[in-house]
Amino acid sequence: MLEYLNYGALGLVGGLGFMIVLMHIFTAKAPYGLYIGILILLGLSYSEANDRYSTAIQSIDDFKNQNYILRCSSGGGLYSAGNSYRVSLKEGWLNDKHYFFKDSLSVRASSCERW
Repeated sequence: MLEYLNYGALGLVGGLGFMIVLMHIFTAKAPYGLYIGILILLGLSYSEANDRYSTAIQSIDDFKNQNYILRCSSGGGLYSAGNSYRVSLKEGWLNDKHYFFKDSLSVRASSCERW
């Protein structure tokens, strides 16, 4: 499940936590509200990772055991739309861990849903 963690958010939380600890050491005040905020941000990060992980597991189960056709999206960014792919065993897609492969294309299983 570690591959689904948002490391940018965790880095931000770690940096804020480090600054809070330094502030606590040098000013001798305990900013307890900020500690609670850090714990909430950590919980939200974990919740998002758990949601992506469970989506990937469900997509892999649908692909392998129930032979559903999945619609997976890949790519895309701020100013461009992502590409959609039909993923199924009939069309020659393979599964390796949390990715679907066909030729040189790979799609993450957490970005798929039933067609």
